[in-house]
Amino acid sequence: MTSPVAPVKTEDVVKGRDGSYVVLRVRENGGLIKAWHSATNTIWHLEVKDGVWARI
Repeated sequence: MTSPVAPVKTEDVVKGRDGSYVVLRVRENGGLIKAWHSATNTIWHLEVKDGVWARI
């Protein structure tokens, strides 16, 4: 898993406030990602808030 400060790329797994996400698309130089939440089978846009990936 990557940390919020490390660069992410497609297919990385990132840890969010509510579980793990698989990165589908990276935008805005890694500041915004589109990711699949494996537990709920839903897709969300995430950004780093307070040092953690969070849904927007």
